[in-house]
Amino acid sequence: MTDAADNAQRELDAALAQLDEERARLAGLSEQIASGGTVHTTKDRMLTVTLDGRGDLTKLAFNNTKYRQMPPAELGAAIVDAIGAARGEAMGKMDEMFGQDLLPGISFKSLANGTVPLDQIVGNFVETALKSLPDDAVSPADRSRLMGDK
Repeated sequence: MTDAADNAQRELDAALAQLDEERARLAGLSEQIASGGTVHTTKDRMLTVTLDGRGDLTKLAFNNTKYRQMPPAELGAAIVDAIGAARGEAMGKMDEMFGQDLLPGISFKSLANGTVPLDQIVGNFVETALKSLPDDAVSPADRSRLMGDK
């Protein structure tokens, strides 16, 4: 083999090894998420919300009789707030499990909450992909166009 072919094979082998490591890490994260859960009790201890590892509501418990004296709108707001707080905790746990941004500057929590604009997600993805390529793999004009430069 030529030096160029040897280098290409080494780069391919390294990329495949990195891919295998990432697959194993993601499989471990999937197991953690599936087996995890979140339990949130409100400050007044009236409600306890239980979510599964994906953040879906699995149980809503009324811990006292305070809810009986509440107007329906107030009770509804308390339930919505409790579920929202529990989901926030669950997303925080998932963010910690990932241990790094999914894409540069984009955490799992911000992506899951929908607080990152789609154009930023696509831009970060393209930028990350382009940085992983050799400089000569994409022409400067194409690189600029892909990055959204005018």
